[in-house]
Amino acid sequence: MISHNEMQTRPPIVVILGHVDHGKTSLLDALRKSDVATREVGGITQNITSFQLTTKDQQPVTFIDTPGHAAFSAMRARGGKIADLAILVVSAVDGVMPQTQESIATIKSAAIPTIVVITKMDLPGASAETVKSQLVENGVLVEGFGGDVPAVAVSAKTGAGLPELLEMIYLMSSLQPPTSDSSGSLECVVLESHLDTRRGPLATVIVKSGTLQIGQELYLDKLVGTAKALSVNPAPPSTPVEILGLTSVVPVGSVLSSAIQSQNPTSSLKRPPSTEPKVKLILKANVLGSLEAILASLPSEVEVVFSGTGDFNESDVLMAQSIDASLFGFGVKIPGSVVKLAETEKITIRNFNIIYELLDAVEKLVHPQETETVVGRAQILAEFKIDALRVAGCKCTEGEILKTNSIRIGDKLTRIKSLKIAKSEAEKVKSGQEFGVVFSPPVDFKIGDTIIAVTIHGTS
Repeated sequence: MISHNEMQTRPPIVVILGHVDHGKTSLLDALRKSDVATREVGGITQNITSFQLTTKDQQPVTFIDTPGHAAFSAMRARGGKIADLAILVVSAVDGVMPQTQESIATIKSAAIPTIVVITKMDLPGASAETVKSQLVENGVLVEGFGGDVPAVAVSAKTGAGLPELLEMIYLMSSLQPPTSDSSGSLECVVLESHLDTRRGPLATVIVKSGTLQIGQELYLDKLVGTAKALSVNPAPPSTPVEILGLTSVVPVGSVLSSAIQSQNPTSSLKRPPSTEPKVKLILKANVLGSLEAILASLPSEVEVVFSGTGDFNESDVLMAQSIDASLFGFGVKIPGSVVKLAETEKITIRNFNIIYELLDAVEKLVHPQETETVVGRAQILAEFKIDALRVAGCKCTEGEILKTNSIRIGDKLTRIKSLKIAKSEAEKVKSGQEFGVVFSPPVDFKIGDTIIAVTIHGTS
Protein backbone atom coordinates (compact mmCIF):
# COMPACT_ATOMS: atom_id res chain seq x y z
CA MET A 1 0.00 0.00 0.00
CA ILE A 2 1.35 3.45 -0.91
CA SER A 3 1.29 5.85 2.01
CA HIS A 4 0.31 9.49 1.64
CA ASN A 5 3.92 10.56 2.24
CA GLU A 6 5.11 8.60 -0.79
CA MET A 7 2.74 10.36 -3.15
CA GLN A 8 4.04 13.29 -5.18
CA THR A 9 2.25 15.80 -7.36
CA ARG A 10 2.58 14.99 -11.04
CA PRO A 11 1.76 17.02 -14.17
CA PRO A 12 -1.93 16.95 -15.10
CA ILE A 13 -2.99 14.79 -18.05
CA VAL A 14 -5.39 16.74 -20.26
CA VAL A 15 -7.47 15.04 -22.97
CA ILE A 16 -8.78 17.04 -25.94
CA LEU A 17 -12.16 15.94 -27.26
CA GLY A 18 -14.67 17.26 -29.80
CA HIS A 19 -16.18 16.98 -33.25
CA VAL A 20 -14.06 16.49 -36.36
CA ASP A 21 -12.57 19.70 -37.80
CA HIS A 22 -13.53 21.86 -34.82
CA GLY A 23 -9.91 22.90 -34.32
CA LYS A 24 -8.51 20.51 -31.70
CA THR A 25 -5.15 19.91 -33.37
CA SER A 26 -4.84 23.53 -34.44
CA LEU A 27 -5.43 24.53 -30.82
CA LEU A 28 -2.59 22.30 -29.69
CA ASP A 29 -0.40 23.63 -32.50
CA ALA A 30 -0.92 27.12 -31.18
CA LEU A 31 -0.12 26.02 -27.63
CA ARG A 32 3.10 24.25 -28.50
CA LYS A 33 3.82 26.46 -31.53
CA SER A 34 4.21 23.47 -33.84
CA ASP A 35 2.60 22.54 -37.14
CA VAL A 36 0.93 19.18 -36.65
CA ALA A 37 -2.41 20.10 -38.19
CA THR A 38 -1.04 20.80 -41.66
CA ARG A 39 0.78 17.45 -41.67
CA GLU A 40 -2.32 15.45 -40.83
CA VAL A 41 -3.76 13.75 -43.90
CA GLY A 42 -7.00 15.48 -44.78
CA GLY A 43 -6.52 17.80 -41.81
CA ILE A 44 -7.96 15.08 -39.54
CA THR A 45 -6.08 13.40 -36.69
CA GLN A 46 -6.11 9.67 -37.42
CA ASN A 47 -4.61 8.31 -34.18
CA ILE A 48 -4.11 9.50 -30.64
CA THR A 49 -1.09 11.74 -30.25
CA SER A 50 0.38 12.75 -26.93
CA PHE A 51 2.98 15.28 -25.88
CA GLN A 52 4.10 17.21 -22.83
CA LEU A 53 4.17 20.99 -22.97
CA THR A 54 6.26 23.13 -20.63
CA THR A 55 5.13 26.73 -20.44
CA LYS A 56 7.15 29.86 -19.76
CA ASP A 57 6.46 29.26 -16.06
CA GLN A 58 8.15 25.84 -16.36
CA GLN A 59 4.92 24.06 -15.46
CA PRO A 60 4.52 20.82 -17.46
CA VAL A 61 1.16 19.65 -18.79
CA THR A 62 0.57 16.41 -20.70
CA PHE A 63 -1.91 16.63 -23.58
CA ILE A 64 -3.65 13.74 -25.34
CA ASP A 65 -5.16 14.67 -28.69
CA THR A 66 -7.97 12.30 -29.69
CA PRO A 67 -9.56 12.00 -33.15
CA GLY A 68 -12.95 13.55 -33.72
CA HIS A 69 -14.25 11.21 -36.42
CA ALA A 70 -17.18 9.07 -35.33
CA ALA A 71 -15.29 5.81 -35.86
CA PHE A 72 -12.86 6.66 -33.09
CA SER A 73 -15.38 6.62 -30.24
CA ALA A 74 -13.43 3.89 -28.48
CA MET A 75 -10.20 5.87 -28.74
CA ARG A 76 -11.88 8.98 -27.36
CA ALA A 77 -13.32 6.95 -24.50
CA ARG A 78 -9.88 5.54 -23.70
CA GLY A 79 -8.41 9.04 -23.68
CA GLY A 80 -11.04 10.15 -21.18
CA LYS A 81 -10.34 7.26 -18.81
CA ILE A 82 -6.66 8.06 -18.32
CA ALA A 83 -7.00 11.84 -18.07
CA ASP A 84 -7.28 14.17 -15.09
CA LEU A 85 -8.92 17.01 -16.98
CA ALA A 86 -10.94 17.21 -20.21
CA ILE A 87 -11.05 20.02 -22.75
CA LEU A 88 -14.22 19.95 -24.83
CA VAL A 89 -13.54 21.79 -28.09
CA VAL A 90 -16.54 23.30 -29.89
CA SER A 91 -16.40 25.46 -33.00
CA ALA A 92 -17.90 28.94 -32.55
CA VAL A 93 -19.17 28.67 -36.14
CA ASP A 94 -20.58 25.12 -36.28
CA GLY A 95 -21.66 24.66 -32.66
CA VAL A 96 -22.54 21.32 -31.05
CA MET A 97 -22.28 18.40 -33.51
CA PRO A 98 -22.69 14.59 -33.23
CA GLN A 99 -19.16 13.86 -32.01
CA THR A 100 -19.47 16.79 -29.60
CA GLN A 101 -22.37 14.94 -28.03
CA GLU A 102 -20.37 11.70 -27.93
CA SER A 103 -17.49 13.55 -26.30
CA ILE A 104 -19.83 14.98 -23.67
CA ALA A 105 -20.97 11.43 -22.86
CA THR A 106 -17.35 10.28 -22.64
CA ILE A 107 -16.46 13.10 -20.25
CA LYS A 108 -19.49 12.42 -18.05
CA SER A 109 -18.64 8.71 -17.95
CA ALA A 110 -15.05 9.47 -16.93
CA ALA A 111 -16.33 11.92 -14.26
CA ILE A 112 -13.44 14.34 -14.67
CA PRO A 113 -13.35 18.16 -14.50
CA THR A 114 -14.00 19.90 -17.82
CA ILE A 115 -13.10 23.12 -19.58
CA VAL A 116 -15.07 24.14 -22.66
CA VAL A 117 -12.92 25.76 -25.33
CA ILE A 118 -14.84 27.63 -28.02
CA THR A 119 -12.59 27.80 -31.07
CA LYS A 120 -12.48 29.71 -34.37
CA MET A 121 -13.53 33.00 -32.80
CA ASP A 122 -11.73 34.85 -35.61
CA LEU A 123 -14.12 33.54 -38.29
CA PRO A 124 -17.24 35.36 -39.56
CA GLY A 125 -20.40 34.17 -37.84
CA ALA A 126 -18.59 33.01 -34.71
CA SER A 127 -20.83 33.13 -31.62
CA ALA A 128 -19.68 31.95 -28.22
CA GLU A 129 -23.11 32.69 -26.74
CA THR A 130 -24.85 30.41 -29.25
CA VAL A 131 -22.43 27.58 -28.41
CA LYS A 132 -23.03 28.03 -24.68
CA SER A 133 -26.80 27.84 -25.21
CA GLN A 134 -26.42 24.64 -27.25
CA LEU A 135 -24.21 23.13 -24.55
CA VAL A 136 -26.88 23.83 -21.93
CA GLU A 137 -29.35 21.92 -24.13
CA ASN A 138 -26.91 19.00 -24.06
CA GLY A 139 -26.45 19.01 -20.30
CA VAL A 140 -23.24 21.04 -20.05
CA LEU A 141 -23.93 24.03 -17.81
CA VAL A 142 -21.21 26.61 -18.39
CA GLU A 143 -20.50 29.62 -16.23
CA GLY A 144 -23.06 32.36 -16.77
CA PHE A 145 -25.57 29.81 -18.07
CA GLY A 146 -26.60 28.18 -14.81
CA GLY A 147 -23.48 26.13 -14.13
CA ASP A 148 -19.84 26.18 -13.09
CA VAL A 149 -18.09 24.68 -16.15
CA PRO A 150 -15.49 27.22 -17.35
CA ALA A 151 -15.74 28.29 -20.99
CA VAL A 152 -12.83 29.98 -22.76
CA ALA A 153 -13.22 31.54 -26.22
CA VAL A 154 -10.04 31.28 -28.31
CA SER A 155 -8.58 31.70 -31.76
CA ALA A 156 -5.71 29.40 -32.69
CA LYS A 157 -4.97 31.72 -35.61
CA THR A 158 -4.58 34.96 -33.62
CA GLY A 159 -3.66 33.44 -30.26
CA ALA A 160 -6.52 35.20 -28.49
CA GLY A 161 -7.62 33.41 -25.32
CA LEU A 162 -4.71 30.95 -25.17
CA PRO A 163 -3.05 32.48 -22.07
CA GLU A 164 -6.42 32.41 -20.31
CA LEU A 165 -6.84 28.74 -21.26
CA LEU A 166 -3.47 27.75 -19.76
CA GLU A 167 -4.26 29.69 -16.61
CA MET A 168 -7.58 27.88 -16.31
CA ILE A 169 -5.86 24.47 -16.76
CA TYR A 170 -3.45 25.28 -13.91
CA LEU A 171 -6.21 26.65 -11.73
CA MET A 172 -8.42 23.57 -12.08
CA SER A 173 -5.46 21.22 -11.67
CA SER A 174 -4.38 23.00 -8.47
CA LEU A 175 -7.82 22.46 -6.91
CA GLN A 176 -7.24 18.70 -6.91
CA PRO A 177 -3.57 18.14 -7.79
CA PRO A 178 -3.01 14.75 -9.41
CA THR A 179 -0.55 12.58 -7.48
CA SER A 180 1.36 9.32 -7.94
CA ASP A 181 4.32 7.44 -6.54
CA SER A 182 7.29 7.90 -8.87
CA SER A 183 9.28 5.27 -6.98
CA GLY A 184 6.48 2.71 -6.75
CA SER A 185 5.29 -0.04 -9.08
CA LEU A 186 5.29 0.91 -12.75
CA GLU A 187 1.98 1.28 -14.61
CA CYS A 188 1.85 2.59 -18.19
CA VAL A 189 -1.37 2.86 -20.21
CA VAL A 190 -0.89 1.93 -23.88
CA LEU A 191 -2.21 4.68 -26.17
CA GLU A 192 -0.92 3.31 -29.46
CA SER A 193 0.80 0.14 -30.59
CA HIS A 194 2.09 -0.98 -33.97
CA LEU A 195 4.70 -3.00 -35.79
CA ASP A 196 7.52 -0.97 -37.34
CA THR A 197 9.16 -2.80 -40.25
CA ARG A 198 12.64 -1.67 -39.14
CA ARG A 199 12.40 -1.39 -35.38
CA GLY A 200 9.85 -4.08 -34.53
CA PRO A 201 6.88 -3.68 -32.13
CA LEU A 202 6.50 -0.15 -30.73
CA ALA A 203 4.13 1.25 -28.14
CA THR A 204 3.28 4.80 -27.11
CA VAL A 205 2.30 4.93 -23.44
CA ILE A 206 1.47 7.36 -20.66
CA VAL A 207 3.22 6.60 -17.36
CA LYS A 208 0.56 6.58 -14.64
CA SER A 209 2.76 5.58 -11.71
CA GLY A 210 6.36 4.56 -11.09
CA THR A 211 9.19 5.58 -13.40
CA LEU A 212 9.93 3.91 -16.73
CA GLN A 213 13.63 3.46 -17.48
CA ILE A 214 15.79 1.76 -20.10
CA GLY A 215 16.45 -1.87 -19.18
CA GLN A 216 13.15 -2.29 -17.32
CA GLU A 217 11.21 -5.50 -17.88
CA LEU A 218 7.61 -4.99 -18.95
CA TYR A 219 4.69 -7.32 -18.23
CA LEU A 220 1.08 -7.89 -19.16
CA ASP A 221 -0.06 -11.37 -18.12
CA LYS A 222 3.49 -12.42 -19.00
CA LEU A 223 6.81 -10.82 -19.89
CA VAL A 224 6.29 -8.84 -23.13
CA GLY A 225 9.70 -7.24 -23.50
CA THR A 226 12.41 -5.04 -22.08
CA ALA A 227 12.66 -1.29 -22.62
CA LYS A 228 15.72 -1.20 -24.91
CA ALA A 229 15.13 2.42 -25.97
CA LEU A 230 12.79 5.17 -24.78
CA SER A 231 11.92 8.51 -26.34
CA VAL A 232 12.25 9.95 -22.81
CA ASN A 233 14.57 8.36 -20.24
CA PRO A 234 13.78 8.19 -17.40
CA ALA A 235 10.04 8.75 -17.82
CA PRO A 236 8.30 9.81 -14.57
CA PRO A 237 4.51 9.86 -14.06
CA SER A 238 2.39 11.71 -16.65
CA THR A 239 5.13 11.38 -19.28
CA PRO A 240 4.16 10.24 -22.79
CA VAL A 241 6.90 7.95 -24.08
CA GLU A 242 7.55 5.56 -26.97
CA ILE A 243 8.96 2.15 -26.06
CA LEU A 244 11.27 0.03 -28.24
CA GLY A 245 12.04 -3.53 -27.17
CA LEU A 246 8.68 -5.28 -26.97
CA THR A 247 8.35 -8.83 -28.26
CA SER A 248 4.87 -8.31 -29.74
CA VAL A 249 2.28 -5.66 -30.55
CA VAL A 250 0.55 -5.10 -27.20
CA PRO A 251 -3.19 -4.35 -26.93
CA VAL A 252 -4.20 -0.70 -27.00
CA GLY A 253 -5.73 0.25 -23.65
CA SER A 254 -3.79 -2.40 -21.73
CA VAL A 255 -1.47 -1.57 -18.85
CA LEU A 256 2.24 -2.36 -19.01
CA SER A 257 3.69 -2.88 -15.56
CA SER A 258 6.80 -4.00 -13.70
CA ALA A 259 5.08 -7.20 -12.56
CA ILE A 260 2.53 -9.69 -13.93
CA GLN A 261 -1.05 -8.57 -13.35
CA SER A 262 -4.54 -9.32 -14.56
CA GLN A 263 -5.35 -7.39 -17.71
CA ASN A 264 -8.65 -5.90 -18.79
CA PRO A 265 -8.03 -3.89 -21.97
CA THR A 266 -10.64 -1.27 -22.76
CA SER A 267 -11.24 -2.67 -26.20
CA SER A 268 -10.93 -5.82 -28.26
CA LEU A 269 -9.99 -6.46 -31.86
CA LYS A 270 -12.48 -9.33 -32.16
CA ARG A 271 -15.62 -8.87 -34.22
CA PRO A 272 -18.64 -11.17 -34.05
CA PRO A 273 -18.78 -13.30 -37.19
CA SER A 274 -21.17 -12.11 -39.87
CA THR A 275 -24.22 -14.31 -40.43
CA GLU A 276 -24.38 -13.40 -44.12
CA PRO A 277 -20.96 -12.11 -45.21
CA LYS A 278 -21.04 -10.43 -48.60
CA VAL A 279 -17.44 -9.27 -48.63
CA LYS A 280 -14.27 -10.86 -47.29
CA LEU A 281 -11.45 -8.56 -46.23
CA ILE A 282 -7.87 -8.82 -45.12
CA LEU A 283 -7.29 -5.63 -43.17
CA LYS A 284 -4.02 -4.05 -42.08
CA ALA A 285 -3.40 -0.73 -40.34
CA ASN A 286 -0.41 1.31 -39.24
CA VAL A 287 -1.34 1.25 -35.55
CA LEU A 288 -3.55 -0.89 -33.36
CA GLY A 289 -5.80 1.99 -32.30
CA SER A 290 -6.74 2.75 -35.88
CA LEU A 291 -7.26 -0.94 -36.61
CA GLU A 292 -9.69 -1.44 -33.74
CA ALA A 293 -11.62 1.70 -34.73
CA ILE A 294 -12.01 0.45 -38.31
CA LEU A 295 -13.06 -3.02 -37.17
CA ALA A 296 -15.70 -1.52 -34.90
CA SER A 297 -17.11 0.52 -37.81
CA LEU A 298 -17.38 -2.13 -40.52
CA PRO A 299 -20.88 -3.25 -41.55
CA SER A 300 -22.06 -6.69 -40.45
CA GLU A 301 -21.95 -7.98 -44.03
CA VAL A 302 -18.12 -7.81 -43.96
CA GLU A 303 -16.09 -10.79 -42.81
CA VAL A 304 -12.59 -9.82 -41.72
CA VAL A 305 -10.62 -12.99 -42.38
CA PHE A 306 -7.39 -11.55 -41.00
CA SER A 307 -6.42 -8.24 -39.41
CA GLY A 308 -3.20 -6.86 -38.01
CA THR A 309 -0.69 -4.03 -38.06
CA GLY A 310 2.21 -3.62 -40.45
CA ASP A 311 2.74 -3.45 -44.21
CA PHE A 312 1.27 -5.79 -46.81
CA ASN A 313 3.40 -8.69 -48.03
CA GLU A 314 3.12 -11.37 -50.71
CA SER A 315 1.66 -13.88 -48.24
CA ASP A 316 -1.32 -11.55 -47.76
CA VAL A 317 -2.00 -11.62 -51.50
CA LEU A 318 -1.78 -15.40 -51.66
CA MET A 319 -4.15 -15.70 -48.69
CA ALA A 320 -6.60 -13.33 -50.40
CA GLN A 321 -6.39 -15.33 -53.61
CA SER A 322 -7.18 -18.60 -51.83
CA ILE A 323 -10.29 -17.27 -50.08
CA ASP A 324 -11.47 -14.65 -52.60
CA ALA A 325 -10.85 -11.66 -50.32
CA SER A 326 -9.85 -8.04 -50.91
CA LEU A 327 -6.87 -6.38 -49.25
CA PHE A 328 -7.57 -3.06 -47.53
CA GLY A 329 -4.87 -1.08 -45.74
CA PHE A 330 -4.87 2.02 -43.58
CA GLY A 331 -1.68 4.09 -43.47
CA VAL A 332 0.51 1.13 -44.47
CA LYS A 333 2.97 0.52 -47.29
CA ILE A 334 2.45 -1.72 -50.32
CA PRO A 335 5.77 -2.80 -51.85
CA GLY A 336 5.99 -2.92 -55.64
CA SER A 337 6.40 -6.70 -55.62
CA VAL A 338 3.13 -7.03 -53.69
CA VAL A 339 1.29 -4.75 -56.15
CA LYS A 340 2.60 -6.80 -59.08
CA LEU A 341 1.53 -10.08 -57.49
CA ALA A 342 -1.92 -8.67 -56.71
CA GLU A 343 -2.31 -7.65 -60.36
CA THR A 344 -1.25 -11.12 -61.51
CA GLU A 345 -3.66 -12.84 -59.14
CA LYS A 346 -6.42 -10.28 -59.89
CA ILE A 347 -6.73 -9.32 -56.21
CA THR A 348 -8.08 -5.92 -55.17
CA ILE A 349 -5.51 -4.17 -52.97
CA ARG A 350 -6.11 -0.62 -51.73
CA ASN A 351 -4.55 1.65 -49.15
CA PHE A 352 -6.17 4.64 -47.44
CA ASN A 353 -5.00 7.48 -45.24
CA ILE A 354 -8.40 8.79 -44.15
CA ILE A 355 -10.75 6.45 -42.34
CA TYR A 356 -14.03 7.62 -43.85
CA GLU A 357 -12.64 7.02 -47.36
CA LEU A 358 -11.86 3.41 -46.38
CA LEU A 359 -15.32 2.93 -44.89
CA ASP A 360 -16.95 4.44 -47.99
CA ALA A 361 -15.00 2.03 -50.20
CA VAL A 362 -16.10 -0.92 -48.05
CA GLU A 363 -19.72 0.25 -48.25
CA LYS A 364 -19.49 0.29 -52.05
CA LEU A 365 -18.18 -3.29 -52.00
CA VAL A 366 -21.08 -4.39 -49.81
CA HIS A 367 -23.72 -2.37 -51.68
CA PRO A 368 -22.50 -1.76 -55.24
CA GLN A 369 -24.00 1.34 -56.76
CA GLU A 370 -25.43 1.21 -60.27
CA THR A 371 -24.72 3.90 -62.83
CA GLU A 372 -26.44 4.37 -66.14
CA THR A 373 -24.86 5.40 -69.42
CA VAL A 374 -27.23 6.66 -72.12
CA VAL A 375 -26.39 5.10 -75.50
CA GLY A 376 -29.42 6.02 -77.57
CA ARG A 377 -32.84 7.67 -77.71
CA ALA A 378 -35.98 7.11 -79.76
CA GLN A 379 -39.47 8.61 -80.01
CA ILE A 380 -42.66 6.52 -80.01
CA LEU A 381 -44.60 7.37 -83.18
CA ALA A 382 -47.28 4.67 -83.20
CA GLU A 383 -48.84 1.78 -81.26
CA PHE A 384 -49.81 -1.67 -82.58
CA LYS A 385 -51.36 -4.83 -81.13
CA ILE A 386 -50.03 -8.17 -82.39
CA ASP A 387 -51.31 -11.36 -80.71
CA ALA A 388 -52.09 -9.48 -77.49
CA LEU A 389 -48.60 -7.97 -77.51
CA ARG A 390 -48.36 -4.20 -77.36
CA VAL A 391 -45.84 -2.97 -79.93
CA ALA A 392 -44.32 0.51 -79.95
CA GLY A 393 -43.50 1.89 -83.37
CA CYS A 394 -40.43 4.12 -82.89
CA LYS A 395 -37.77 6.16 -84.66
CA CYS A 396 -34.23 6.27 -83.30
CA THR A 397 -33.32 9.95 -82.88
CA GLU A 398 -29.90 9.68 -81.26
CA GLY A 399 -27.08 7.15 -80.94
CA GLU A 400 -28.02 3.49 -81.30
CA ILE A 401 -30.22 1.05 -79.40
CA LEU A 402 -29.09 -2.53 -78.81
CA LYS A 403 -31.46 -5.39 -78.08
CA THR A 404 -29.42 -6.04 -74.92
CA ASN A 405 -29.85 -2.48 -73.57
CA SER A 406 -32.07 -1.59 -70.65
CA ILE A 407 -34.84 0.82 -71.61
CA ARG A 408 -36.08 3.72 -69.52
CA ILE A 409 -39.49 5.29 -70.20
CA GLY A 410 -40.14 8.07 -67.74
CA ASP A 411 -39.34 6.66 -64.31
CA LYS A 412 -39.87 3.01 -65.36
CA LEU A 413 -37.09 0.62 -66.35
CA THR A 414 -37.67 -2.37 -68.64
CA ARG A 415 -35.93 -4.58 -71.21
CA ILE A 416 -36.40 -5.36 -74.91
CA LYS A 417 -38.21 -8.64 -75.68
CA SER A 418 -38.38 -8.12 -79.45
CA LEU A 419 -36.67 -5.59 -81.73
CA LYS A 420 -37.67 -5.51 -85.42
CA ILE A 421 -36.83 -3.43 -88.46
CA ALA A 422 -39.70 -3.94 -90.93
CA LYS A 423 -40.52 -7.63 -90.32
CA SER A 424 -36.99 -8.82 -89.53
CA GLU A 425 -35.65 -9.32 -86.00
CA ALA A 426 -32.70 -7.01 -85.37
CA GLU A 427 -29.89 -6.81 -82.81
CA LYS A 428 -29.64 -3.02 -82.96
CA VAL A 429 -30.98 0.11 -84.65
CA LYS A 430 -29.14 3.33 -85.49
CA SER A 431 -30.08 6.98 -85.55
CA GLY A 432 -32.68 7.68 -88.29
CA GLN A 433 -34.01 4.10 -88.45
CA GLU A 434 -37.63 3.17 -87.69
CA PHE A 435 -38.36 -0.01 -85.74
CA GLY A 436 -40.90 -1.86 -83.65
CA VAL A 437 -40.23 -2.94 -80.08
CA VAL A 438 -41.96 -5.12 -77.49
CA PHE A 439 -41.03 -4.48 -73.85
CA SER A 440 -40.63 -7.09 -71.10
CA PRO A 441 -41.85 -6.58 -68.51
CA PRO A 442 -44.65 -4.60 -70.16
CA VAL A 443 -44.75 -0.88 -69.34
CA ASP A 444 -47.34 1.76 -70.04
CA PHE A 445 -46.46 4.18 -72.84
CA LYS A 446 -48.15 6.62 -75.18
CA ILE A 447 -47.42 8.16 -78.56
CA GLY A 448 -44.89 10.96 -78.21
CA ASP A 449 -43.01 9.35 -75.34
CA THR A 450 -39.21 9.19 -75.50
CA ILE A 451 -37.49 5.90 -74.78
CA ILE A 452 -33.92 5.99 -73.55
CA ALA A 453 -31.52 3.08 -74.06
CA VAL A 454 -28.99 2.70 -71.23
CA THR A 455 -26.21 0.38 -70.13
CA ILE A 456 -26.09 -0.23 -66.37
CA HIS A 457 -22.80 -0.67 -64.55
CA GLY A 458 -22.14 -1.67 -60.97
CA THR A 459 -19.49 0.49 -59.24
CA SER A 460 -17.48 -0.39 -56.19
